Amino acid sequence: MSFLPHVSALTRERIAREFDDLGPDACMMEIVDAMRRDNPELLEMAQKCAEDVGEAPRVMAGFGMFYKALAFEAAVALGHQTMSALPRVAPETREKIVREIDEHGAEAFTVRSLDNLERTNPELMQMAHQFGARHADYLGVMQGFALMHRSLVVQSGADKSKLH
Repeated sequence: MSFLPHVSALTRERIAREFDDLGPDACMMEIVDAMRRDNPELLEMAQKCAEDVGEAPRVMAGFGMFYKALAFEAAVALGHQTMSALPRVAPETREKIVREIDEHGAEAFTVRSLDNLERTNPELMQMAHQFGARHADYLGVMQGFALMHRSLVVQSGADKSKLH
């Protein structure tokens, strides 16, 4: 079960328009600053994936749009305007994800994670797919989205269980 917010078509369009209006560099400065402050583990994971895939600045822009869309919906749900409304991925969560990948393999992890993303957040999956389809390494880009989403899902579950 995912405790992450659902991204609407309007939010997806809003984020795309913001990137078009302000430019990816300005948007990414804001997103990277927020992630560095609020979600450094997730930022490091995204940056490593972007470097592994190639065209790191362009791929990071896609990952940034993905993060910003989730963060926007989370902030709306909580009634405040900050990107820190998303769960902060802990080192333990990152280690758990690495174990999942080691145990099941990268391909199975990616397929399972993307199936979950498509089922629970179809607009976000569409955003990821459309971005990935414009890159030579579609699978590598989609693995990055799968990793980011799964990390946030696992962390949100861990955070929820701590509250009970």
